[in-house]
Amino acid sequence: MDGGGRRLAVIGGALALCALAGGFLGVGIDWLAGTPKGPPPVVIAESPPPIAMPSAVPAAIPTPAPAPRPALAEVPCPAGLPDGPAPRCHSLRVPSDWQRSDSPPLDLFVMVLPALSGASAADPVVVLAGGPGQGGSDDPRGTAAMLAPMRASRDIVLVDQRGTGRSAPSLRCPALDPLRYWFGGVTAEDAVVCLDPLRRAGYRLEDFDSGQSAADLRALRGALGVERWNVVATSYGGVLAQALLRADGAAVRSLVLNSPAAPDATWLDLDRLTAIRQAHRRMVEDCAAQPDCARAFPQLGQAMERLAAALERRPLELRLRHPGTGRESDLQLSWPMLATVLSLRLGSADGMVVMPALLDRLDRVVARIGGADRLEDAAALALVVPPAIWGVLDNLAYGLNLTVGCRENRPRIDAAAARRAAADLRPHVVAEAVETDYDAACPVLNLPPVDGSFYRPVESDVPALILTGAYDTFTVPARAEAMGRSLRRATLMSFRGIGHDVLGVSPCGRSAAARFVETLSTGDAGACVERLLPPTFATRLPER
Repeated sequence: MDGGGRRLAVIGGALALCALAGGFLGVGIDWLAGTPKGPPPVVIAESPPPIAMPSAVPAAIPTPAPAPRPALAEVPCPAGLPDGPAPRCHSLRVPSDWQRSDSPPLDLFVMVLPALSGASAADPVVVLAGGPGQGGSDDPRGTAAMLAPMRASRDIVLVDQRGTGRSAPSLRCPALDPLRYWFGGVTAEDAVVCLDPLRRAGYRLEDFDSGQSAADLRALRGALGVERWNVVATSYGGVLAQALLRADGAAVRSLVLNSPAAPDATWLDLDRLTAIRQAHRRMVEDCAAQPDCARAFPQLGQAMERLAAALERRPLELRLRHPGTGRESDLQLSWPMLATVLSLRLGSADGMVVMPALLDRLDRVVARIGGADRLEDAAALALVVPPAIWGVLDNLAYGLNLTVGCRENRPRIDAAAARRAAADLRPHVVAEAVETDYDAACPVLNLPPVDGSFYRPVESDVPALILTGAYDTFTVPARAEAMGRSLRRATLMSFRGIGHDVLGVSPCGRSAAARFVETLSTGDAGACVERLLPPTFATRLPER
C-alpha cells in the first residue's frame, strides 16, 4: 500500500465511527460547501520545477511578532449542521508566519456549537482533529453526537487547522487521485504539483506545521475572548495539543488525549510495526477463546500466511467504484497493499470485530480464483475500501500531511534502517511499503526540520485523561501512556477490546471523558467492565 498505510491513520479511527453516521474524525461526512472570504484557494497549474526551500530552522513554537489581535469575522455556516442551537461560524485571519506580521495571511474557518442548555460555561471545549489533514468542522453532526455530554453545558469549538477543511488557502491536492495516496504510487512530481502553487502564491511550505498551528489556536482563544478552555484531541491532534501546551499551556483547563500520537513517533518505528504483529496474534488468541469464533474459523492462525503467499505470486484484480461520483478505477491488489489495509482495519476502534470473517472470506476467494480473475466479492471489497472512507479521501488536505510529515516526522528516522529492522515481521508487516510517499516527496520538498525541542516531552500540570486501546496499530499505546510521566496530573484508561480512537466507539470512554471535563476526575465513570473485555467477533460478513 506504499504511503497508503499512513493515510489510514489520517482517518484515525474512521472505520469505527460509521456507527455514529460519521464521527469525530470526519467519516462519511456531508462535505461543507463554500469557503470564507480571504486568500484564494491554491489552484493546481502546470508541473513546476522542484522546490528549493531555505535551510534555516525556525523555533518549534513561533513567538508572535507585535501585531493587532486577530478578530473574528462572521461567515455563513454550511449545510449539514447538528440539531440544537444554531452554530456560529467565523473566519479568523492570521499571519502565515507568526514571527513575521507582514507574511501572507491565512483565513481559518471556525464553527462554534453552542451549549445545549443555552447557558454556556466560561470554558468551552476545542476539538483538535486527526491527520494531519482533516478539518475540525468536516463532520459537525458526528462530533456533536460524540461530545453531546460535554456540549450540555459547554460550547464546542471546531477549528479547521491551517490548510484543512474550509480554511484558506487549502492544501488539498485535487489533481491527485486519492487512490494514489491510499494505495501508494505518489511521486515527487505529485508533491511538487500539489504544493508549488502555494509557494508561488507567496507562502512558505514550512509555515504549515504543528508549531504555527498551535500559535493559531492561541490567537483563536484570544479572539473568542476565552480565558481558559478544554482540549479534546485525537490521533495527530495529540501532537498539536502538546504543541499548544508549549505555546499557551496556562490557558488549558483540561486535556483529553484520545489515542494520541507522540511528537517523536513515526510510522516506521519498530515498536509500532511490532504492535501490528502483536494485534494479529491477539486477534487469533481472542477468537480461539470464543466458541463461536473458534468453530467458524479454525484455521484463522494460518490465513495471513496463505494470503501472503498467494498474493506475492499474483495480485488480485479489483474494480473500485466511487460511491458518490460513480467513477471506476481498476487496481492490482498486491500483498504489501492488502497487508497494510488489514493491519489498520484490525487496529481501528472496533474494526477487528469483522477481521476473522474478512480474512476467512479473502482466504477462500484467493484459494478459489488463485489471483487469476477479478475480485467480485462485494462484501469483501466494501471492507477493503469502505464506502465511508471515500469522502475522507476526497477532502483530505494531503498537502498538509506532506508538509508536516516531511518537516516533523521523516527527519526523525533512517527509513532504510527502520525497514531492515522490521524485516522479520513479514507477512503481517511489509515495512518496504510504509511511507514510500515520504521517500518520494520529502527530498524534493526539502523542508527544514523543526527544532529538536519539538520532540521533548511536555512538562505540565494540566489535568489530562489519556485513552488507549490494546488493539491500536496506529499509535502505540505504550508511547501514549508514557506521556503520563511528563503530564504529571494524567489519568490513564486502557481498553482491552478497542483499537485506535476510543471515543469513537466506547460509551464508557465518552462518559469518562465528559465526567473528566466537568470535574477533572473520571470518578466511577471509568470503572466499567467494558474496559476489560476482549472484542466479540462477528462470524459472518455483512452482505452488501
